[in-house]
Amino acid sequence: MIREISPNSLVPHPENCNRMDEETLAKLRRHIERTGRYEPLTVRPHPSEEGKFQVLNGHNRLRVLREIGHESALCTVWNVDDDQTRLYLATLNRLAGKDVPERRTILLENLLESYEVDELTKLLPDSKKEMEELEQLIRKEIEALPALDLPDQPELQIPVILNFMLDESEAREVNQALDMAIKVADENLSRSQALLELSRCYLKHCRQPLS
Repeated sequence: MIREISPNSLVPHPENCNRMDEETLAKLRRHIERTGRYEPLTVRPHPSEEGKFQVLNGHNRLRVLREIGHESALCTVWNVDDDQTRLYLATLNRLAGKDVPERRTILLENLLESYEVDELTKLLPDSKKEMEELEQLIRKEIEALPALDLPDQPELQIPVILNFMLDESEAREVNQALDMAIKVADENLSRSQALLELSRCYLKHCRQPLS
């Protein structure tokens, strides 16, 4: 169960052997100040001090919370004896997964899209030099990408509507001509295509096009 406990009621375990260097501690502090979020501390009821709790995991978080003046700390309370406590002290602060380098690189690349190097350096355990090198590598990879060779796009053909009026006999002659053009064509033509073919034939064989 997670509950809020005053930092004044939290007592570091005297046998805690986990220490965080000052630079990493400063980054932890900036993270908590920025987000207000942190992993709850693991504590147990103090074996000899009534109303107090002994910290099993989270000594560095407790130090930061006190420094920035938090009035309460999120804690998971375990009821464990001294032997179990020592076992947890020897494992809780030591058992951790390892980053898969490729996955971490992708994670950092995504972060660099939203944050500047200086800002990330203040929040992450990675050094500024490491972040700058990664940023330079990303830029080089982008610059090395080949230009996209897009296929030539066909010119957009915009349909044009021709409006003209014919009397009944003229319309009959035009329709007969269109029917003949469609009939003799090697492939099926629409009536608009047949009209175009008739126009081309006239321009080629009957008279010179208008200048």
